[in-house]
Amino acid sequence: MKIAVPSTLPTLDAHMGTRFCRNKYLLIIELETMEYEVMMNPVMALSGPAAGKLFAQQLLQENVRIVLSNHCNSNILKFLGSAGIQVIVGMSGSVRNTVKQFKEMCMADTLVIAVEALQN
Repeated sequence: MKIAVPSTLPTLDAHMGTRFCRNKYLLIIELETMEYEVMMNPVMALSGPAAGKLFAQQLLQENVRIVLSNHCNSNILKFLGSAGIQVIVGMSGSVRNTVKQFKEMCMADTLVIAVEALQN
């Protein structure tokens, strides 16, 4: 499974920024292998509906199904949710540690995602 994590630098050891729209990079990470690709964050250059649509399309092209973030604005959340991409907010730390924390939550079966509520 592939996930996306916004990052301040193009490495796994970089920190996640506190606001999704202000991070220059987006790391597309394969959960099992931790191999990753770096994408420039399309939301930084655009605003409004165009940003959300472009972002969702790019993530779907990369087969991303989950985005981990510290904070994400409601417009982006709606576009991602309508594209079937789940967003988990409230994450922090380095990208590597955030992904590790996400894996542990999944293995412990404690992860609850309520994207449908954001779509309404």
